[in-house]
Amino acid sequence: MSSMTRDLVREHGRVVAADARRRHLVEEVIRARRARRRAERDVVGRWWRRRPGVPAQDQPVLSAAPAPRREDAAAALALLLEALAQRIAERGTDTERPALQAVHDVARWSAPGAAAALVDWDGSEAIRLRAFGVLHGVVLGVLGDEDHLWLLERLRGGSADERDDRAA
Repeated sequence: MSSMTRDLVREHGRVVAADARRRHLVEEVIRARRARRRAERDVVGRWWRRRPGVPAQDQPVLSAAPAPRREDAAAALALLLEALAQRIAERGTDTERPALQAVHDVARWSAPGAAAALVDWDGSEAIRLRAFGVLHGVVLGVLGDEDHLWLLERLRGGSADERDDRAA
């Protein structure tokens, strides 16, 4: 074996040993980081329940969302009814059957004639438009807060128990 081959083999051995030391140090750092994270999790709580710096026991408990204020519900309902009126003026009452049925349901005791005319699909379009105009004023001026909230929920899509059992 020549001296050049011997030097090449020695150098290769040194490179392999240096690479092994580097891998060993990297593994040590990774193990130390994992141990530190596990210790933090044991102190703070599970990783999916914590916020940075807040122990798991001190996090707020979720509660039901508060009901909207009466003024907010009335204003939101007025906006929805105005948008509904615009759509009805553009496309007719036939395209807004679910919304008109909801208006009928909420106003049928306060203005039974107009409510019946609103959902009379055999009647003329002009009668339904006039009935919608009357019921628009009844809904905003006569009905109470509970009726406003109920209609607002129905016009926005309704709750799961009020909708039909539909599969997505």
